[in-house]
Amino acid sequence: MPDPVLVQQFADLFRGNSIARDNEHGFRPWENPTGGYYPASGASFQNAVQAHLSVADAAIGVYPVFALEEPQGGSTAHCVWWGCVDWDQGDTDSWIHAQNTQRVLTQLNVPSWIERSRSKGYHLWVFFSDMMGATEIRHGLMGACNIVAAPTQEVNPKQVTLTGKGIGNGVRLPYPYGAGIVSPRNVVVEGTFDSPIILPLQEFVERAHATRIDTHLWEQVRELYRAPVKQHIDRIDFERSSQTPTYLTGPAGIVRREGPQAKPGKPDGDRSGTLYHLACLMVRQKHEPAEVLSEIISADKDWGGKFTKRPDGETRLRGLVESAVARIRQEKV
Repeated sequence: MPDPVLVQQFADLFRGNSIARDNEHGFRPWENPTGGYYPASGASFQNAVQAHLSVADAAIGVYPVFALEEPQGGSTAHCVWWGCVDWDQGDTDSWIHAQNTQRVLTQLNVPSWIERSRSKGYHLWVFFSDMMGATEIRHGLMGACNIVAAPTQEVNPKQVTLTGKGIGNGVRLPYPYGAGIVSPRNVVVEGTFDSPIILPLQEFVERAHATRIDTHLWEQVRELYRAPVKQHIDRIDFERSSQTPTYLTGPAGIVRREGPQAKPGKPDGDRSGTLYHLACLMVRQKHEPAEVLSEIISADKDWGGKFTKRPDGETRLRGLVESAVARIRQEKV
């Protein structure tokens, strides 16, 4: 059984909005039978952390962003206790991205921790001594990544505000029971790619807890961020080239290359809207529906897998393409 102090410190590091677990539908919020989801704070979270660290098949994740309502009807702030970048470009490339980004943070005296994730790739974690604005953390991590050209598709928090019933995106926590015994997975590592040094759970927690970052220290990281510049796209219809049937030309090619563009409230851009826009452009450029669907599936994977990670993802994408085809046909009536 894990030491109670260790459990408390681990919970301090990874607290957030709600707990996530694997179920028959995938990685989802952990529903409380009495209503809502189990919170990633307080006694329920400590109990879940204790099981995560000591019981098989009890691994958890956390949705980081929570709303902090100001008293007397003030504005709502969206905050986090940690940030995480997830690279899934394969072990070798992901390790390079993680180490390069860590070096940027180290130059600014900001501690960070690299975890070898459970299947492929790496996570980089930063922890804070007090709740921090979700926007500030996301922008700081994106700025650090951009300095070394590391991909930013999976910078968490991915959402900086919560709307409706949404709680954003969750991340699996390191050190589930049994991690690191067979291979250095789901554990924090140091050293080199070929000779990783696994940090024991106790050492990681004590060091990470003692070096959590404050607001002042993070401000210099936040200053690395530069907002992306959205490029204007003229709407011109082009027919695809018969010599290169799989190459997208004209507006469809531009949208496919540029991907979703950041906008207020959606730092990752509108992925659903951009996929639909791409489908409409491809239909206008006389691509066959099957080809459009294939390209849309590929684009969704490149842009973070919003649909392809879901059990019904392909069905929803197929419906998106059918809707695009119907719309373009209607335009021509």
